[in-house]
Amino acid sequence: MNPQETFYLNKLRCEVAMQQALKEWQPSPRSSGIECPRCQSPKIVRYGSPRGKQRYFCNGCQRAFTERPTIECHCLVPGQQPHCQDCLQFKEFLALVEQKVDGLRGLNQQELQSLLSPSSAIS
Repeated sequence: MNPQETFYLNKLRCEVAMQQALKEWQPSPRSSGIECPRCQSPKIVRYGSPRGKQRYFCNGCQRAFTERPTIECHCLVPGQQPHCQDCLQFKEFLALVEQKVDGLRGLNQQELQSLLSPSSAIS
């Protein structure tokens, strides 16, 4: 198989995996950010603000950390907004797509094209 055919097969595999993942993925608007980066505990308290950055202390694991930006996700289709790369839901979606791609590795071009929905066929 030449490099162009390999590229096309991988592109087709990714498209099928994306379609399958979108069918399974259930978006749920949520916020993330102010939680302990080590143990993800919401049991945090303010702990001063040196140099203008708010610090927090986690009562769960006893760690102090600097404020992180809060990211709100309301995406219905992952990857459509510029901030999606920082979104936890987008990272979960990418992991699902990767899992689907791995499951499609044994299929040939004809089998992959039969799984692809007609509205998004790759030419």
